[in-house]
Amino acid sequence: MTVRLFAAVLAVCCAPLAARAADEENPYKNTKVGDYATYKMSMKVANFTIAGTTTQSVTAKSEKEATVKTTGSFELMGNKQEIPEQEQKIDLTKPFDPTKVGGGGLPPGVAVNVEKGKEGKEKIKVGGKEYDCTWTTYTVKGKANGQDITADVKAWMSKEMPLGMIKMEMTADVAKMKMEMTMELTESGNKKK
Repeated sequence: MTVRLFAAVLAVCCAPLAARAADEENPYKNTKVGDYATYKMSMKVANFTIAGTTTQSVTAKSEKEATVKTTGSFELMGNKQEIPEQEQKIDLTKPFDPTKVGGGGLPPGVAVNVEKGKEGKEKIKVGGKEYDCTWTTYTVKGKANGQDITADVKAWMSKEMPLGMIKMEMTADVAKMKMEMTMELTESGNKKK
């Protein structure tokens, strides 16, 4: 899988997770410039296991808009690859709808449809801390770099963490290859403090 396709798949699969699905109000209204969350990723594609990290950071904010930058890297067969940086502008004057993706948040050549599924409540322990979470399931269908993508995603979100997501699990079919991915919070805070 190329770095570009990997980045596109990551954007497609994480697109519905940018906000707390259960909130009616836009969760980015309460973030501050410098707020960040880092996640460890584990992915299995065909016979390969890929490990990496990704970080979401609030880089700018006004009363009407928040800018969120996503960076990361992964290692495959001993080779470290950087994930191309992505930036998304989020309109704070409207409720955030995680089923509507795009708006600058996805790389060129990526088009997806996200359908929200079931919701529930659960306490989960991540990084030595327990969080009260709302979990939500999504079905994602689309194309990335000409390749068909279908995915089932389950995300655990918590109001205790500024950027919302605590954990995500996904199973997908990307270019006729089965893929499993898990993202789990490892660190969060504010780099401006």
